Amino acid sequence: MKHGWPLKKVGELFDVQLGKMLSPRAKEGEQFPYLANFNVQWGKFNLENVKSMHFTESEREKYSLKQGDILMCEGGEVGRCAIWHERSTNFYYQKALHRLRPKNKNAINPYFMCIYMEHVTANNGVTKIVGETSIAHLTREKLCALKIPRPSKDQQDKIVKTISTWDVAIEKTERLIAAKEKQFKWLLKRLISDQKNNPKQQKVKLGEVCTLEYGKPLKEQDRKAGKYPVFGSNGIVGYHDKYLIEGPFIIVGRKGSAGMVQYSIVDGFPIDTTFYIKVQEQQISLLFLYYLLLGSNLNKMGLQSGVPGLNRNDVHKVKIQLSSLAEQKRIANILDAAKKDIALLEQLTYLYRRQKREIMQKLLMGKWRVTPGNNV
Repeated sequence: MKHGWPLKKVGELFDVQLGKMLSPRAKEGEQFPYLANFNVQWGKFNLENVKSMHFTESEREKYSLKQGDILMCEGGEVGRCAIWHERSTNFYYQKALHRLRPKNKNAINPYFMCIYMEHVTANNGVTKIVGETSIAHLTREKLCALKIPRPSKDQQDKIVKTISTWDVAIEKTERLIAAKEKQFKWLLKRLISDQKNNPKQQKVKLGEVCTLEYGKPLKEQDRKAGKYPVFGSNGIVGYHDKYLIEGPFIIVGRKGSAGMVQYSIVDGFPIDTTFYIKVQEQQISLLFLYYLLLGSNLNKMGLQSGVPGLNRNDVHKVKIQLSSLAEQKRIANILDAAKKDIALLEQLTYLYRRQKREIMQKLLMGKWRVTPGNNV
């Protein structure tokens, strides 16, 4: 890939050190916390589950972490990295990670290196680095030989600042999604789960107010591109050129992801790892039933032919409590509005990420320059 910026080898810009290898003897002696591959996420660390092992005095010097060090995954999601900012020096790292320490802080901004690795990984360029398509490992030799664009330090700093604008927007939106999801769960419990013991509501069996049928087998040769989604236990698993069921309907996983619930307003093809549910809207709101099932534990019910999964006869016997049809629709509309809020925020996050990727490519390839007073 050609860049508008000059190229420099990683080994010329960073001291690269692979972490300590695990061994049975590491459990002997004084234990010190160390970071593993799973502790390193893109741009941050997950320190909720930190393991420990023994490091000698010389090993503690060799595998120490300082503020500004980059930790990069050697395997797994190769190239995933974050910058260490913790003030504690009592943390070390294991062999699944590389530590990159800038040789000259006036020559390279560690954040710029992380941005570049994120860009390379998102564009599947990591396979070119490691030379493997599966069980890939980024050896120290390959990492040191990797050539990266190196604009001036001033331009690096401006690129990092520009990209951080999108990172902040993504992070804030993700926090808002988490808050909305928490609110949705509270609403679901308040409007659905907490109503189960309401004596004023009518108690009926599920089979009395809906039809629940098994999905149909789908041959592999029929699994081809087309208009209508194919619903399996884990969601949409493909498309079919003709439909079996006219929407709207509810899909319930009965094998695999038993109890998984989906709501479809379009025509679709439920396959034999699922049930599909239709209702008479004069008796019950389908959307209300969807949220009622979403808040239930159907996955704990029944066995079929000795294989763990939901049994239709057992599900038919599930007792539910129904308020008036008008109240059902009111509750369903509240919950649906909350769900749509989350979906809109998820779409916004997707757009932010796509914008970020496009801007990263332009800046890292040197097609765009960041000038004073401008973000891009």
